[in-house]
Amino acid sequence: MLKKIIKSSRNKLMIIMIVGALLLVGLTSTLLFGETREYIRILGTVSFSGPAGNIGPAYDRAIKLAVEEINSEGIMGFAGIEYKVIDIETKPSVLLRKLGREAATWKPDVMGGAALETTIRPLCTEAPKLKIPAFVGGHLSMSKYMPPGEVPVTKWVVYYGYADYFAGQLAGKFFHEMGAKKVGIIAGDYDWGYSNSMGLKAYWEKAGRPFEIAPIIYTPLDKTDYSTEAMIVKRENPDAIFCPYTGAGWFTVPTQLRDAGAIPEIFLYGTTYSNLGGAIITGEYGAKNIYTLADHDPTSDAWKKFVRKWKVKYGELAFPEAYTNNYYQVIHWIKEVYEKAQTKDPDVIIDLMQETSFQNVCISPMGPLDGFGNNWGAKGAIIRFVPGASELHPVFGLHEELVGVYETPRLTMHQILEEMKGMTRLEPGTSYPMAR
Repeated sequence: MLKKIIKSSRNKLMIIMIVGALLLVGLTSTLLFGETREYIRILGTVSFSGPAGNIGPAYDRAIKLAVEEINSEGIMGFAGIEYKVIDIETKPSVLLRKLGREAATWKPDVMGGAALETTIRPLCTEAPKLKIPAFVGGHLSMSKYMPPGEVPVTKWVVYYGYADYFAGQLAGKFFHEMGAKKVGIIAGDYDWGYSNSMGLKAYWEKAGRPFEIAPIIYTPLDKTDYSTEAMIVKRENPDAIFCPYTGAGWFTVPTQLRDAGAIPEIFLYGTTYSNLGGAIITGEYGAKNIYTLADHDPTSDAWKKFVRKWKVKYGELAFPEAYTNNYYQVIHWIKEVYEKAQTKDPDVIIDLMQETSFQNVCISPMGPLDGFGNNWGAKGAIIRFVPGASELHPVFGLHEELVGVYETPRLTMHQILEEMKGMTRLEPGTSYPMAR
């Protein structure tokens, strides 16, 4: 009996010694080699309500999908990603208040997800002060940086994609190639709509005024009834309409035009519509044969793989919505940056962000940046929604058809602003005739 007690005590002592040795080895390696297993904290600044409440939730779902994958795979040198999301309500004041609270208490390492330029503005002013890198999974709206605006150009806010000024030019080039003689624009009455219209105007001027521009319509972001706008379009009878984001009722614009017998042969949505997910929201009736500026190649294996992952996560009837592939790719890019950096020092991270390139599902890589957050040299695509269900989403009667891929100029933000200096938006009631 005594031998058993002694033997048991020895075994317990041996176990304690082994555990102690393992703890000592772990402590020593941490002290000697600086190994950390901290979490990278990402704060989602997403609109779940307000004018952008119709697109914000999809951004959150995209970020969550990427975070879940990354945490499953692991991040070299880090414990993983912690993700927290706040509803910024599409209100700059709400974003400022909640961001101040989270920066003081939760202390995020990176933040992003604001959709409209009204809520991207506070990120541009606060990120440099807080030293928190901010990301925007959408495109770069330029007019908010132009005088008399007071939004700083900063490397602390990084964008996927290209300037909306180029989106407007791409739209103009597409209309020109399609042989349109009269082009209208329906845009939101804010920075994004203005920058897109400046780009369309710039192409029209550079190309020798190849078409007339009319009508020119800017709508309040909370507007959902476009019956008046439909009457104007029907009266003007353009061959093509360019429709950058208009706000709360955006997904219904082509449906309302079609109901009024006013939809032209060519209807081109802006980049925020992006893919078949937008068409599904619009419905087959509204989306049939319309075009959209896109951030993906629907024929690529990477896109198909992403859609399948989305369905596994959110259900067979779900489909990625606007910009979701951008936000998904940006989160994987953040992982790439942190694995290179092996530190959470914000100055190291933001500088490394300028140099790092990563691509999985989008048509363009995220990065390298131009030193000021602009994802320069990015590509743009145009797709069309045509009859016939796709293999990826057989319950919907339309599928995506790739029309073409366009290169954007490799210009820095400052160079783009220099080109736009003194430029004004297309003005309603002003004549922009076709050259004779």
